[in-house]
Amino acid sequence: MTTSELIRYLFYFSIFLWLIPPIRQFKKHYFYFFLILALMDPISLLYFEIVKKSMPLGFYLFANYFLLLSTFEKDSLLRNLYLILISGVVLLGMLIFAGFTLKQIYIILIAIQFLIFATTLKKFIVKYAFEKKFDLFLLVLNFYLITIITKFFNLLVGFADASAFFIITTIAQIIFGFYFSIVRENNS
Repeated sequence: MTTSELIRYLFYFSIFLWLIPPIRQFKKHYFYFFLILALMDPISLLYFEIVKKSMPLGFYLFANYFLLLSTFEKDSLLRNLYLILISGVVLLGMLIFAGFTLKQIYIILIAIQFLIFATTLKKFIVKYAFEKKFDLFLLVLNFYLITIITKFFNLLVGFADASAFFIITTIAQIIFGFYFSIVRENNS
């Protein structure tokens, strides 16, 4: 089996596997987070099959923006609805008019992923500090987010062999996908 075949099989298996966590997390706080994650790759794959081009990176910026929003509590989102709408419009305007380079888009994606990581890490720390509960779900979610950040960072800087790094992080993300397919948020 060649490296490209292995990457392709891992990619398709990962897409299939990540369709399960939103079902498992249904009616939980991170349902929309997992739903957006589950839909990003199939949508980009479908787009590629129809248009024969890669999905524009703007799609990933908006998907990651909605991933960030999905980590906030509902009441927090409602309190800051105008700020959220304005930042979404600003992001759309920047995408249309700014003409970002590939590296600049990767930096924005890393920043959004880092904000998601900071949000979930804060929830983990607050739960541990105030409730004296060690939330394994949030800990695993944070490790998963670290793999995403390192993937984007590798795209930006190229600190590792792209194929090998992709294979290793995708295998790790498949393991995380298994975990989120089995364990629900707030399970004891």
